[in-house]
Amino acid sequence: MAPFLSQAQIRQYIEQGYLLVSGLMSDDVAARAEAAMWRNLGMDSGDPNTWASPGEYAPDDDPAMLALYTSEFLTVAAQLGEGVPEMSSYRAPRRLRPLNTYPQDGGWAPHGPHLDHAIKEHGHKTFPFAFRVATMTYLNDVASHGGATVVWPGSHHRMEALAYADPSRYETMWELNRDIGKADIGDPVEVIAARGDALFYHVFTAHCGSRNVGKKPRFAFNVKW
Repeated sequence: MAPFLSQAQIRQYIEQGYLLVSGLMSDDVAARAEAAMWRNLGMDSGDPNTWASPGEYAPDDDPAMLALYTSEFLTVAAQLGEGVPEMSSYRAPRRLRPLNTYPQDGGWAPHGPHLDHAIKEHGHKTFPFAFRVATMTYLNDVASHGGATVVWPGSHHRMEALAYADPSRYETMWELNRDIGKADIGDPVEVIAARGDALFYHVFTAHCGSRNVGKKPRFAFNVKW
């Protein structure tokens, strides 16, 4: 398959450490995945009373959800993860677990910057990279303060520099994440997305979730390669 991304998009990813991409799947595919999420959680999209106690998500291999990961999606993951649109090691996931947020009372706030794969007990090494590229795929529209992902543009350069400055100190992602405050990662940006959009981000990009003070749940999947 021909490369999906433009050179400008690739430059943005290299410079900023993240990229929001549209058009990797049809709206019909995204709509079916959203409907499947409501159904699997036992929630009614038109009845907020059913959102307070969502059911336990069990069908993690629902075909409607797995269909999100199209060949175009995998091509972009390969372009950003390896620099070439070679999909041999970028396979569609077979199982999925949601990363959903639900409306809350009170003011909006981000949860605070972190790096993925930084749980101490898991022992993920910093080098070689714990993963090549991470993705957040949104199953419904994400409005401002509606549980959006928050990213720190350019933070991957500063976190990578910190890691290379003392590889023995930062042998694991947990150790690097612990000292995230030592890097000048700048100011955060809230990522506003539409249903079917996918956010790609670098292993060293500082990011976080945020409180959902909107009117709807935010449905998403996080997948890494």
